[in-house]
Amino acid sequence: MKRSYSMFVGILSVILLLVYVGVSEAKAYGEKEVEPPKGEFFLTYEEVIIRPWESEHKICFFLPSYFEWEKAELVALNGELTVDGKKIVPSEDPISYDMEKEYSYHFSWGDVESSGTLQFLQSANVGTVYLETESGSMEGVDQDKEYREGGLILVKDAQGNSSYSGFLEFVKSRGNSTWKAEKKSYSIKLAKEAELLGMEESRNWILLCNVFDGNKLQNKLCLEMARDIGLAYTVESEWVDLYLNGQYWGNYLLCERVEVGENKVAVEDLEEETMALNGDMEELELFDTGTQKGVLAEKNPEDIRGGYIIEKDYFYDSISGFETEDGNPFSFKSPQYATQEQVEYMADYVQQIEDMILSDDERLFDYIDVDSFVLRYLVDEAVLNSDFGVTSMFFYKDREDERLYAGPIWDYDGCMGASDFTNSKVLAALDIQQYRREGSLTWYPYLYENETFYKEIVESYQNIVKPYILDMIKTGGKIDTYAERIRDSVKMDMVRWSYTDYGAGHYESFDNNVRYVKYFMARRLRFLDQEWLEEDNHYEPEGTGELHTVTFIGKESAERVEVPDGEVIVETPEHLLGDQEWWYTKRSQEPFYPDIPVYEDVTYQSGTGM
Repeated sequence: MKRSYSMFVGILSVILLLVYVGVSEAKAYGEKEVEPPKGEFFLTYEEVIIRPWESEHKICFFLPSYFEWEKAELVALNGELTVDGKKIVPSEDPISYDMEKEYSYHFSWGDVESSGTLQFLQSANVGTVYLETESGSMEGVDQDKEYREGGLILVKDAQGNSSYSGFLEFVKSRGNSTWKAEKKSYSIKLAKEAELLGMEESRNWILLCNVFDGNKLQNKLCLEMARDIGLAYTVESEWVDLYLNGQYWGNYLLCERVEVGENKVAVEDLEEETMALNGDMEELELFDTGTQKGVLAEKNPEDIRGGYIIEKDYFYDSISGFETEDGNPFSFKSPQYATQEQVEYMADYVQQIEDMILSDDERLFDYIDVDSFVLRYLVDEAVLNSDFGVTSMFFYKDREDERLYAGPIWDYDGCMGASDFTNSKVLAALDIQQYRREGSLTWYPYLYENETFYKEIVESYQNIVKPYILDMIKTGGKIDTYAERIRDSVKMDMVRWSYTDYGAGHYESFDNNVRYVKYFMARRLRFLDQEWLEEDNHYEPEGTGELHTVTFIGKESAERVEVPDGEVIVETPEHLLGDQEWWYTKRSQEPFYPDIPVYEDVTYQSGTGM
């Protein structure tokens, strides 16, 4: 069966050829023998290799949306593979296997044998990203957040059309909380600018793992909400299936990066101007006064009033940054290597704004863009973003504009009732400030009390944000549409990764995690209607009428109750608990929350949570 082996298959062939040549030469000259390559089997499909994923004697091949058996070949290299007792050999006839059906397999090479079940799963409706690193491994990238490795990249849309194919300048891991997970997020830089999957041209891209998100919708929904309601420079994003060195790595969100650019945040590129005067900024000496940090440069552009992108950053681990007198740390996103003069300028500028906010100075609205501050706040408040005021909160300033703008938004995997933020009846502007007082942005509690700002909040919520969310959560709305689009991709991701290990979602079922997003947002609207419009509206979807069994297992006895679908548990059997004990789900060890509706059978066990 003839195949068109392009870059990925070609690279593998060259590597194997070199190995075989090395073995032959070593034998010919009597040198110490090099071990021959181990046996393996994989699928070749057009120009890529897809390797199987193994877990407890079960092999899975995860296939892209555009996969067709007519273009595929199952290859056994340096070994013998049988599937349902039939030996796999090169053939001109196309192969074909049923999706999701379990086959038996046996593979042997030398004295090594393996056997078990074999299954093929296919995605649908999303694009595909293939990354091949120079080393053929992600070990260095995954172990060191600063390690960068080059390679090749191929991007295809859901129909199999090539969006980009070429060299990858580097891939590196990224993130803070996600950095601790095995499924990591990545930054990638292409060798040249390219439009990926219809998004604006760029060299820099982000692959978000959404590892803590059981529905894989939150980041996408929030980014699109911000964009649709008018928050400028919101990044675009598309779901993809990611393959690393031929191995399926899961459902990811491919995003543009928050950066200065004509199609990005359209402010002056102060970093490029500064580099033109000083050369490689990475070679310059660093300074750190305790409240300001950056680089010492001999020259600055004539006008350093812009452009800047700064981030309210709890972690404060960037090269350049400053801290305000009220304890608010900001990091420079651009210029990344800010000179001492640039840091001092922005520190003084932001301090002036902070002073106006805290003193309710009537000149404030000459120095902040009210529309962007209001809209970005409403996105965070509406979805109850747990990182509100803590981190990933960007602001930007143009050179010819004295105002500070809020945005673009970023990083919304901790919202819409995720993790322990299940209580929909709290205000982010006030309550999260109390919950995470240390390092939280101190501005919004004061802005919230400002009469002008508050009026803008209420009007924009009533006229823009509330109608948008109601349309999003309705039956057949954006949440339902997107959930259906990524369903098959998420199904593969759920097989590949253990969601319970990362507390991804409150439910075992993908559909129930999607239902919960709609439920939480409906409850959120009801609360904000009461707070801001003095209306008592009900938007919560009705249950199915089904009864679910909820089991509570104490140390000495257990109790079971039947709960109607969509209802919350009002009381728990506290008499089954010991001292200092609480209820935790048997599936994920998540604590019992009284705000979580029952959508499926669930078992709680008593414990201390230690």
